[in-house]
Amino acid sequence: MTELEVKENKFYVLRIKRNNEETITLHSEIGSSVKRIREALKSGLDPENIELICVEVKETRFEIQGVPWSTIAVELVRGEV
Repeated sequence: MTELEVKENKFYVLRIKRNNEETITLHSEIGSSVKRIREALKSGLDPENIELICVEVKETRFEIQGVPWSTIAVELVRGEV
């Protein structure tokens, strides 16, 4: 079993759909998930088949929000520099 260390009470869930298959990966930082997104986009995958979700742990509950493409785009550009 692999463990995920949650930093700053936040982790990311990346969902990629490709050829009727779905891959879900967990990431402790946005940078590692954006790296996987970059690879998927370079392989020609349609952005509609990519979803990044941020899960924040707040005391006794979880807050789940989709990460907007504008945030992902900023991280993609930062990674190219």
